[in-house]
Amino acid sequence: MSHWMFHCDEVSQKVSQSMDAVLPFNQRMAVWMHLLMCRYCYRFRQQLMMLRRMSRAVGNGSTCAQTEDMLSHAAKERMKKKLDASS
Repeated sequence: MSHWMFHCDEVSQKVSQSMDAVLPFNQRMAVWMHLLMCRYCYRFRQQLMMLRRMSRAVGNGSTCAQTEDMLSHAAKERMKKKLDASS
């Protein structure tokens, strides 16, 4: 990193890495600053966190109905529309 701020491609990589290991303090701060300013990277992080929670829930033996509660109503509607369109 030649500058104090990451670009989106670097942030997505760092967010993914942070799921497996603790990033150094300076990288965590640079990622956090980027996430405060970039709604797309912020959404990407939220999506990764949701996938992580859902996969853990499924791994713990919860049912599909329980993991479905983690999705917002709007997300469920978008998924239904896409499934209906593909039929």
